[in-house]
Amino acid sequence: MPTLKVIVKRLNRRKSPVLDFDDKSNVVDVVSKGYAFESTGEITNRLGTWYKDRDGYYYWEAGLELLARKTTPNFLADETAEQLTHPFDAVTMSWGHQFCNIPFIWRDLDTMGGNVTVAIIDTGIDVEHSDLKKNIHSLSKSFVGGSIADVHGHGTNMAGIVAADGTSKVFGVAPAAKILVVKAAEQKNDVDLETFAEAINFASSIPDVDIISISYSVVTDHPSFKQAVLNACKANKIVLGAIGNARDITNPDGPDDNTFPACYNPELPDQTGVLGIGAFNEAGNLSEFSNWSKHLKCLAPGESILTTHIGNETKEENGTSIATAFTAGCLALMISFCKSKNLDIQRCVPAILNTCDDIGITIGPDIRTGYGRINLRNAISKIKEMT
Repeated sequence: MPTLKVIVKRLNRRKSPVLDFDDKSNVVDVVSKGYAFESTGEITNRLGTWYKDRDGYYYWEAGLELLARKTTPNFLADETAEQLTHPFDAVTMSWGHQFCNIPFIWRDLDTMGGNVTVAIIDTGIDVEHSDLKKNIHSLSKSFVGGSIADVHGHGTNMAGIVAADGTSKVFGVAPAAKILVVKAAEQKNDVDLETFAEAINFASSIPDVDIISISYSVVTDHPSFKQAVLNACKANKIVLGAIGNARDITNPDGPDDNTFPACYNPELPDQTGVLGIGAFNEAGNLSEFSNWSKHLKCLAPGESILTTHIGNETKEENGTSIATAFTAGCLALMISFCKSKNLDIQRCVPAILNTCDDIGITIGPDIRTGYGRINLRNAISKIKEMT
């Protein structure tokens, strides 16, 4: 029977596991950092694994460590190995990390996204941010003149959600992933679709790139923009696009107007095309601003998400842009694991979509929630079935 130790300041001891951390009805008392116990069993639900002690009380996994647990992963660089043991920390991580069990997944997969590159088509990046600068890919490029430096903040926000490495203030979802910064705009609302097309084509040409994340939703179609996106899909890049934040609440039956690139999404049986991403909140419900569309594929955390900001700062951000970057980080973890096991990374997207928590008002995909709320642990279980 394993022995576990509490590694957070305070941890609730409960009569049974819960599905909502705000439910305090079964809390017996609180144990402090350093408390150790011998586990006699465990139960897993959507919040993670709960360990039972000899008295029949339960403790949530993210506040615990196994004594004498392996701490050196199989294939990550030494500088990231130590971070694999990091529990959930509300100071450096968002509630999305907790909801999606990200610290547990780092340990479970022995990866934080190493050997994966995510191209972020956006406003650039704070090149001196302490949590980002080590992960910037050397081929990063600006298509609007000058450097990749971010003067707006949106690109830095997205980069932090994907791959902030926790050096100082923030952990992203995949802290060991590389970020190919492709600056396609100076300001968030300054969108030239020809420039975006050039930026996407460039990202598609880089062999290292696995994912292209586009946290934009524009209402104007454009042939070169569309062709660039389709080229990226044909190049076996996983392309993500934000579904948009302009939900028309006066139209209770939807759908909202098409947004691009999320709607460059051929309805094919193998689920190829752009992943259109919507947002859900901390309660697990669809965000009110998240667009309704037949092109929507799934929902990810998208409200009050902690991330990096220009000036070596941090910020909480909202929007389907945020949810798109969060999904890119989740895919980076899955792809990293697949690469380490020589598995087909093209199975990652179907694994995510086929394991979503269906929270729609009807059974199956719908315009409000797509396939549903991303369930990363279930998606990873699906991938592990291939090993």
